[in-house]
Amino acid sequence: MRPGPIAVLIAAGALAVPAQAQFWDALINPDVQVTLTHPPGLGIKVQRVAFAPVNSAAAEDLLSACIADLTSAGQLDVLDRGNIEKVLGEQKLSNSGLVDEKTAVELGKLLGSPVLLFVKVQRSDVKHIPLQKTDAAWTDKKGEYHPAVTTYTSKTQVEFNGSIQAVDLASGRIYSQQRIAVSPSREESSTQGRPEYPSDTEVREMAVNMARDQVHKMLLSWTEQRKLIFYDDKDYGMKDAYKRLQLQDGRGALAKSLEALQAAQADPKCKPKYLGRTNYNVGMCQFILGDYAAAVPFLKAARETDPKHKIFANAESECLRAVGLMQEMSRVDARSAKVELAPPRAEPARAPEPVATKPAASAEDRLTRLEALRKKGLISPEDYKAKKAEIMKDL
Repeated sequence: MRPGPIAVLIAAGALAVPAQAQFWDALINPDVQVTLTHPPGLGIKVQRVAFAPVNSAAAEDLLSACIADLTSAGQLDVLDRGNIEKVLGEQKLSNSGLVDEKTAVELGKLLGSPVLLFVKVQRSDVKHIPLQKTDAAWTDKKGEYHPAVTTYTSKTQVEFNGSIQAVDLASGRIYSQQRIAVSPSREESSTQGRPEYPSDTEVREMAVNMARDQVHKMLLSWTEQRKLIFYDDKDYGMKDAYKRLQLQDGRGALAKSLEALQAAQADPKCKPKYLGRTNYNVGMCQFILGDYAAAVPFLKAARETDPKHKIFANAESECLRAVGLMQEMSRVDARSAKVELAPPRAEPARAPEPVATKPAASAEDRLTRLEALRKKGLISPEDYKAKKAEIMKDL
């Protein structure tokens, strides 16, 4: 027999309860922030950086923004542009980014082995886009008529495309070119006619800043804040753990959360949802403290109480991502340490230049020169006789 309509509705409602409960969990429980640290996109820790000259106004805007950003960050040295342009000019190096390994090493000797960046912008175009939307007329429950309303929108958008090429002048390594593509926009709306388009200059500045942030993430590590929830039920003392978090006492919150988990595990009447929540809270405290590896088992244990629980699944996924980023950061540290400890590249040994030797003079030539010395009075008669006797022995 097929179930009747009422039975179908009841079944559907039963299936919807867990999702609805999780929706309310997200609403009524407080948010907490966790921090994910990303390694630099280049894959090494950069100590010194230099920018090659640019050949367009848009690239100059981006380069200036990058220099200001990296200088203010204070995590690396940015070499003076004037000196860089002079050295590159003497080497007849263009902004093409076409540098071979040998040239890179030679430049490194002249510039002090920074990472050399070639910034290019292929496109920086402004678009003005007119939009409009009309809401149809309607009549409310009281019978009051509402006429149609047209909303006019003026949108300014910038298509900004470029690239950045990095060359490590210490090792000669040439990194693959990274693409930069952003398209920010601003808009103004009005029901009283079409408004003016937002300023081209402001939207261009937005594009440059977005592109600058991409360069920043390429050269330096950066952090990302993620919001997750924390259960503050009164049951088993979970609320006490959250109060510790409010006081910025992460260690205290972890201790209280462990007490809550132990109390839930010791209670034979404890519902599975509270075992899940207390495990989850312990994992979240470890996550907040930055001990990602310790957090994962507790978040997995929470999921085991309800495999379809989206809040548990999301937290575990974010924590596993944090573990992966931490491992990649360790690899970056190891690669950077190898570069720093590597001895400078030695020039190949050159074979010694052959020494030119004069062919030995014959006995006849020696007698002729000796006779010339005697006639000029540059040698005494005794020496003349002695030298002549030596030469005659060689004949």
